[in-house]
Amino acid sequence: MAAATAAGGLLVWGIVAVTTGSAEGALEVPGEANVFGAGIDVPPEPGGGGGGEPPVLSRLPEGEGRVVTFPDVGGRVTPIEFYADEVGPAGDGGRYGTTDLESSGGISGIEHRENGMFLVGVFLTEDPPQGEAPPRLDVTDVDTTRPVEPEIGQTFLIGDGEDLRVAAPDEATRLFLGFADGHWYQGAPGWYDNNAGSVTVTVAVDAG
Repeated sequence: MAAATAAGGLLVWGIVAVTTGSAEGALEVPGEANVFGAGIDVPPEPGGGGGGEPPVLSRLPEGEGRVVTFPDVGGRVTPIEFYADEVGPAGDGGRYGTTDLESSGGISGIEHRENGMFLVGVFLTEDPPQGEAPPRLDVTDVDTTRPVEPEIGQTFLIGDGEDLRVAAPDEATRLFLGFADGHWYQGAPGWYDNNAGSVTVTVAVDAG
């Protein structure tokens, strides 16, 4: 069930998550949420290890010049259940590898030379991802002094959301939340089925 509340000029969007214990107004994103499955029925696993679950959808209000923020992000996930320690949405700090993932099915890969298992997002229109993916972003050093400006289908870092502002493409109608995973975070996407845990995310949209 979708919900939206107005607060201080912001539209705060979320859902009542199906998983027990989630908070109304927050999205619950499982560790198995595969960002490369945005806009399609079956999440891909070109790198093997299981495609996990579809990423979590947050619908955007219409408008131009929208800026998305993430005022409340919490919870813990693990990239390898029963083996790797749980980490927060900001990632594991490279404890289990650094990220250099290829693109898949119109969704761009992503690179982080110091981190893995961090929360990511991707914008789409109402259409499924098609054609060649946008260029991959290297998010090792994200400049939070100005809004990040991803393209449609271009995976971007959310992490713990602190100080992050993201300019939504004018044509975007959907934001998908998930993780970018692969075999030790390298190569083709996959290896979602051994992830566990979840994070909760509040998405706020300044309609401009």
